Amino acid sequence: MSFADFMRAALYDPEAGYYARGGRIGEGEDFLTSPHVSPAFAATLARLFSLDAEKLAGPADFVEVGAGEGRFLQDFAEALQRRDPDLHARLRLTAVEASPAGRHALAERPIFPPPRILESAEELSEDSVNGWIFSNELYDALPVVRVEGGTDGLRELKVASEADRFVWRAAPADPSILDAFARSGVVLEPGQRGEMAPEAEALHRSLARALKEGWLVCFDYGHPARILYHPMARRSGTLAVHRGGRRGGDPLECPGERDLTAHVNWDALIAAGEAEGLHTDRLARQGLFLVEAGIFDFVSSDAEKWRIFRLVDPDGMGEEISVLVQSRGVNRPTPTI
Repeated sequence: MSFADFMRAALYDPEAGYYARGGRIGEGEDFLTSPHVSPAFAATLARLFSLDAEKLAGPADFVEVGAGEGRFLQDFAEALQRRDPDLHARLRLTAVEASPAGRHALAERPIFPPPRILESAEELSEDSVNGWIFSNELYDALPVVRVEGGTDGLRELKVASEADRFVWRAAPADPSILDAFARSGVVLEPGQRGEMAPEAEALHRSLARALKEGWLVCFDYGHPARILYHPMARRSGTLAVHRGGRRGGDPLECPGERDLTAHVNWDALIAAGEAEGLHTDRLARQGLFLVEAGIFDFVSSDAEKWRIFRLVDPDGMGEEISVLVQSRGVNRPTPTI
């Protein structure tokens, strides 16, 4: 089978998938996301959203795609209420979350105003959002195909069963995979491996179509294609296993018990958004973006200062995570302060 099918089952199977089992996110768990590091992340974005919303009339939408159990959305709504009660009064929240466990947690969490909870981005109607469509580490959790360069071109690394274990098997790459790499101008050297998320561009285009006026704001691990597929920087690709706060291991072992991710090709997402009429405002490293947005204004203690530093650390999340901002119908980009 394709590794994309294997990864989809390992992460999203409704009974045995990693996220159906709860997805162990947070300090001391399998992996840590920015909202779990510090509430200052949500507070900073609430301030930027309030500045953007000054240009929007009527209800202001905030849509989070891949909302998980709602930690960020609750912190965001509470921060916005403290900062701008008038805007909070016209706020409409939507949470898009694929996992049943996540949707249940969202419904139980005391978020005000209560969000509309959707299972899929396809449930967002076209031209229905006036405000932000936001995601954090959404695209790096999409299923990927894995490929390897060869003397005769790309080969797809598929998954087979052998003696009660899963193993890699090389096969000719599907034409759709060849086309995706060709459009990115990518040629893998013999023995070089890489990944591609077949669903990423379609998802991004769907979100773009839902945006009537406002901004598409995506935080994720990723790089432009020339960096993502550079043979000297990432010869083995970016497919990673996360368990117990550590990164490493065989992606084919213990499916459903560990998190799997692969970095995003920003060029593909930028092109997908622009094909739907979005304007690309900015692609920046998370550290630079958050510092410019004044995240250290939310320091309340020495301990909190060091938690915030983890978000902007040039040797960690601050450099590895980037922020893509695309917009429609607005005359200037999302501000930083």
